[in-house]
Amino acid sequence: MSDIKITDFQSEMLESWLRCRALAYMRSAFNDEINAQKEDVPPKRSLSLVALAHETVVGVCDIILLKDNPILTSEYNVPLHTPLATLDTMAVHPDYQRQGIARQLLLEAQKRLKTFGGKLIIYTLSDTPANKLYQAIGAKLCFGGYLVYASSPMNHVPKFSRTEIRYPHEVALFSKQNQEIPYAKNGEETYYVGQKKNISQLQNVTKVVAEHIYLLNLA
Repeated sequence: MSDIKITDFQSEMLESWLRCRALAYMRSAFNDEINAQKEDVPPKRSLSLVALAHETVVGVCDIILLKDNPILTSEYNVPLHTPLATLDTMAVHPDYQRQGIARQLLLEAQKRLKTFGGKLIIYTLSDTPANKLYQAIGAKLCFGGYLVYASSPMNHVPKFSRTEIRYPHEVALFSKQNQEIPYAKNGEETYYVGQKKNISQLQNVTKVVAEHIYLLNLA
């Protein structure tokens, strides 16, 4: 670990950054998010850290600072005007995993954002090492849901417009008409379900992916 250096991302690191993320995501639940671009966010609204080994990017951590939004604070059940940030990218090169690099990156980000304060929103799927890491650094599970590959008996399935935490780590979904719905359209073959009991209302279920949303104190 003595050869690993945590530093700020620089534009000349882009190709190495993209390669690191692609290799990390390739065998993970995020493999459908591999692309040839890095989120372009103004420096005042973001933090982009990398872990370097012999000048090669082996770990990446990108955080976006969100604008004050009462809808978001309500969704995550935190006091109005609480500063919020989101973990946009967290990845470690496969050859360097299980060496504590992701932990180093997150702890450095937490230290850098202390003056920003508020909460960091962390989204992850059914990845045991990732979930254990976030819990180990003090992140608390806010709520979760389910991405379900299935078909629906309904002719028209709405997308949800908002969520509301009502149950231990689960949410109620609401349509644009503010009606509670058991599940919502998420893609051509996928549905978003906020409560596990409602998965049974779908048909021909072939795959269920659990998602987890954590909150990490930055103050």
